Amino acid sequence: MKPKIFLLGLFVWLASVGTAYYLGLKFNAWEPDGAEQAEVTSVEAQAVKDAASIEEREAPSKSIGSILEMSQEDLNEALRQASELNESDQRALLAEAFALPNSDFRRARMIRSLLSDLAETSPTEALALAEEIGSLRETERAREAILEIWAQKDPVAALSWANFNLANEPLRTQSSQLIAIYRGYAQTNPKAAFASALDMPTENRGQERIQNYALEEIIEQQIENGGLLEAKLQVELMEDGAIKDSLISELVDEWASFDPEGAAAYVDSLGDKVHGSVKARLLGEWAENDPAAAAAWLSSREVDERTLGHASTAIIRQWTRYDMAASAEWLNSQPSSPELDRAVMSYTYRAAQEDPANAMTWAESISNDRMRDRMMQHVAGNWKSDDPEGFQSYIDSAELSEEQKKELQEGAAVHGGRRWWR
Repeated sequence: MKPKIFLLGLFVWLASVGTAYYLGLKFNAWEPDGAEQAEVTSVEAQAVKDAASIEEREAPSKSIGSILEMSQEDLNEALRQASELNESDQRALLAEAFALPNSDFRRARMIRSLLSDLAETSPTEALALAEEIGSLRETERAREAILEIWAQKDPVAALSWANFNLANEPLRTQSSQLIAIYRGYAQTNPKAAFASALDMPTENRGQERIQNYALEEIIEQQIENGGLLEAKLQVELMEDGAIKDSLISELVDEWASFDPEGAAAYVDSLGDKVHGSVKARLLGEWAENDPAAAAAWLSSREVDERTLGHASTAIIRQWTRYDMAASAEWLNSQPSSPELDRAVMSYTYRAAQEDPANAMTWAESISNDRMRDRMMQHVAGNWKSDDPEGFQSYIDSAELSEEQKKELQEGAAVHGGRRWWR
């Protein structure tokens, strides 16, 4: 190898070694020692923690904002999601709901729903906030919802609050809010709720009515939750009297809503001592599902005229929705009685829309003068509107006084087929 080439290679190698050494020193100078490394790691960790905290703080506002936005399109879903928020977020959303204008359709329902959620943990605070709603009706509805939730959790505390805070309220307010409490109470412990309601003060008629409403509400809740046998036993163990009769009616009414045959058998088992209102409640509920069966049961039993009137009206009101001919045949088979006037009115009202000529015949059979005149004018209004020639032919041939004919013609002009009777 030539000397010059050797020297040049040696020089290049030394230069590279020197550069590597220099860079190594430089790198070591920048690398922190153990303490410095720990400090860097700590700072980085704190930065990550701070970022997470900021994100966490911002998350509720984002959730609230999205729920408010959703509520404009789907309020039910928005309220469902709101119920899943934590308490702090629900309070924030409640403040937003209160800030909505009274004209906003969401305001009342959102406030009531959120106050119900708040009642799970802070019922007295929820009740205080309900007073700020602004609308008397919505305030009352919110209070009832809150009290129902409270009574599910702590009925003794809810009743204690009611005894202190409702004493000077109007009877209507006392009634609605006490019933809300017993509704909630009955959902968790119906037997205790029933015993508590029986101990309510009954120093006047108003208090007696409140007690009766509360006991009926408890029976209803009990049966709806599968406690029919327990409810039946509670009622049967009571002393005979007006309250027991009322609760038997409520029991039968609720029972008949899902098992009318069973309820009817129970009514039969009570014998002659059963109050007529019990049969009327049975048949009224039964008729909603099977009016023909209800009518057959009524026809095979002896009932007083008052019960016959109430029951037949309930049956005809439902039956005419499905079968005008069968309902008319059954009604026509009943013994003539002034107590049937309302049932005939119910049938006539329906028939006037489909067959006014036939309806007028039924209207003429009503024994009560005022009811008869009212229904004849109603039929005349439908008849003249749908078939003026037929109506005029009836007027010309009817055995009515000139004054009666004039009243029907004038009534027809005024009412003109409008459904003014209920």
